[in-house]
Amino acid sequence: MIRWNVPKSNEAIDREQAIADLRKLTRICKWTTICTTVALALGLLAVIAIELLLILPSLSQGSCLQSVELQAGEGPCLAIVGTNAQTPLMLVAHDGHTAIGSLLMTCLALTIALSVRRLFFNIEKEGRPFDLECNQTLRRVGHLFLIGGVAVRLLGAAITGMILSGFGGSFTDAFVGQLFEPSMLFAGLIICLIASIFRYGYILQKQDDELL
Repeated sequence: MIRWNVPKSNEAIDREQAIADLRKLTRICKWTTICTTVALALGLLAVIAIELLLILPSLSQGSCLQSVELQAGEGPCLAIVGTNAQTPLMLVAHDGHTAIGSLLMTCLALTIALSVRRLFFNIEKEGRPFDLECNQTLRRVGHLFLIGGVAVRLLGAAITGMILSGFGGSFTDAFVGQLFEPSMLFAGLIICLIASIFRYGYILQKQDDELL
């Protein structure tokens, strides 16, 4: 009888230890994600403040579309220049990336960070990763990565193209850069696959709880 009880006792200890380690790790990840979210939010607010305080007043007094070189050696970019030539509103960089596309990607990264923080919070609270809400959150993160890989830069380029057309430029000038993010597409597919595995783990976890 003693030999039969030992494995059960060890199994219980191992399970409790695993839960404790999981909560400790998710607590670290949660606070790391919170710091990242705050940094992204502050960066976004800083960009908006610069636009409102420095660039937009110059553009309100008259502006035109020009090819300017913001930094030596990086090549020209398309920008809207107002009365102050030192503060242009960059639209299309020398590598083809648009400012609006980068802004949308930052907003998407902020949304992903908030979702990941919620995922870590749920795991830390419940002490188990195989939870229905965790599965839904993980699937949502995967979908956000897929959206970022396919639609965000394309949407930013389309909006930029319309702005360029309004200032006498060419709509197609905004579509010279890379419009898709293969790495985000791949990451989104992997995360969706992991979410499916988590859903299977949730079913097994539920069956295990019912047996106990």
